[in-house]
Amino acid sequence: MVSEAKKPSVTAKSAKAGMGGLLRGFVKNPVVVSRIVVSKVKTDPVRVAQAAAAAMPSGARPYIGRYAWPAARYARRTVRKIIRRRADGPLAEAKVHFDEGRLSEAADVLRPHDRWLVVRRRIAYYEGEKAAIGPDPIPPKPKVIMGSRQEGLILHLVTNALPYTQAGYTVRTHRIVTAQRKAGLDPHVVTSWGWPMLQGHTDATPYEEIDEIPYHRLLPNGGDLPFETRGRMIQGAAQVTELVRRLRPQVLHAATDHRNGSVALAVRERTGTPFVYEVRGFLEETWASRDPKRVNSERHVMQREREAHIMREADAVVTLAETMAAEIVERGVPRERIRLAPNAVDDSLLTAEYDGGSFRRQYGIADGEIVIGSVSSIVAYEGFATLLDAAALLRDRGTPVRVLLVGDGAERPNLLQQVERLRLRDIAILPGRVGPDEALQAQAAIDIFTCPREDLRVCRLVTPLKPVEAMALGKPVVLSDLPALSELVGGEGAGMLVRAGDPAALADAVGALRDDPERRREMGEAGKAEVAAKRTWSSLARTYRAIYQSLT
Repeated sequence: MVSEAKKPSVTAKSAKAGMGGLLRGFVKNPVVVSRIVVSKVKTDPVRVAQAAAAAMPSGARPYIGRYAWPAARYARRTVRKIIRRRADGPLAEAKVHFDEGRLSEAADVLRPHDRWLVVRRRIAYYEGEKAAIGPDPIPPKPKVIMGSRQEGLILHLVTNALPYTQAGYTVRTHRIVTAQRKAGLDPHVVTSWGWPMLQGHTDATPYEEIDEIPYHRLLPNGGDLPFETRGRMIQGAAQVTELVRRLRPQVLHAATDHRNGSVALAVRERTGTPFVYEVRGFLEETWASRDPKRVNSERHVMQREREAHIMREADAVVTLAETMAAEIVERGVPRERIRLAPNAVDDSLLTAEYDGGSFRRQYGIADGEIVIGSVSSIVAYEGFATLLDAAALLRDRGTPVRVLLVGDGAERPNLLQQVERLRLRDIAILPGRVGPDEALQAQAAIDIFTCPREDLRVCRLVTPLKPVEAMALGKPVVLSDLPALSELVGGEGAGMLVRAGDPAALADAVGALRDDPERRREMGEAGKAEVAAKRTWSSLARTYRAIYQSLT
């Protein structure tokens, strides 16, 4: 052993010679060196280079700067690739569990690998998503001192809104608030925390008026951004509380899903503001309908219970149809606390004239051809595959129709493949998404509006908006014989009901209407009368006013 006194000194020249070979190898083969770093040193390669530089005599440090830093950068990238490769298996397995609703299993699969940052972040994400539908997703906060309330001011809490999202949900919100404004109320809308900036709309502003309706947006203002739902809900509750303190509304009106409902509950506890929960759908059922493996999964059950808890805790519950009210009663809400505010249309739609002819000409549809179809989100449960099968049957029977399916969604590529497989290219048109005005032109272009929804739980419970618009325009409608849809047509002769998922039954109904223009006219008039009697926004504004008055 060499004594400390006789230990040779390290000169700049010897340092250069000793480090040079190592660092040149570091640059030439960073994979090997990175594996050593990961398995032995277990720290960042840049820190290794920094430590080496600090230990070297000053004369050798330029060589560290010349070789070590490029090598360290190579090594860092390689380390990340190695970690990602080693973590890919567990991450992929966890994602399958998560996508199928097994939230706890998704996190448990990853825990043995939590030495890696990417895995720890994914565990935190899964845990945050589970906590968001747990019993107490938003921690309690002290009460806020409130002044006198602004009479008639209603704060609507929604997930997203116009103009950045065009969908049935956002259109319903805007129709509600514009009708309420005409009825003398002062409605404001606030969207969920981070929307729409976190969806890529970096030009969004915190405040905008649309048709004289104030829209408030809870935008990130620096600091760490929550990457999971619970963190965003906590941020949202804090900012909505401040908005309520400033605006002093009489009532909070939150629309599904549970994220808005949980924020509204937290804000009610902090400010004492009454809370109405509007159940526009059962989104856990919509989610479960996309994959049978999701039914009764941990997420499905937990989200269902969270929604039920919010319904029970709300001061009043509003929903779209009697079928939905029955489901809410099953979840523990007394029927007398539930009010109906069905999907509706502007009164002007009952007398409006849209240029369906120009839409038909744009897509090569002749004046005498009978067009069947829909304007809708193109998703599997809408049953448009059944509609295409029915169109093929009608063609083979010698009574062809044109098919017009306007909209976009996950099912559209499959439908385009079905068009090719059934050789329907000459009669089926799927133009994709169009703007709101063009969508109404498309409605006017259709002779027989179809809503062939699948026989799924979500379709039995929830009523869509588009058939109501078609009825208001005087179009005959053919719908699947499901409780929510049969409730839509209401009175005698306002629509035809056929067995769900049965192309032959749908073809028979459409074929009968195809060759009977007088029956189409009578059915259209009956549907328009049904809408005028029960489904206009002006009548629903009066319903909402009565609900708010009962709470204040």
